[in-house]
Amino acid sequence: MWGRRSRGHALGRSVAWVGGLLRRIAGMPDYGAYVEHVRRCHPGRALPTEREYFEQYVAERYGDGPTRCC
Repeated sequence: MWGRRSRGHALGRSVAWVGGLLRRIAGMPDYGAYVEHVRRCHPGRALPTEREYFEQYVAERYGDGPTRCC
């Protein structure tokens, strides 16, 4: 049977997964997934902070201003 600690850990993972899903649906970057990808596929690359990562995302997405008129 699961103890309190196991249930809490499973609940925390579920909440994190749902949060990541909602961010992807909204088109927001997922820093955790980015870090995991860089560590797995580009081990020598320096990781930006979460704030730097988000600022880079905003600059790339909206660097030339709005992408539509309305």
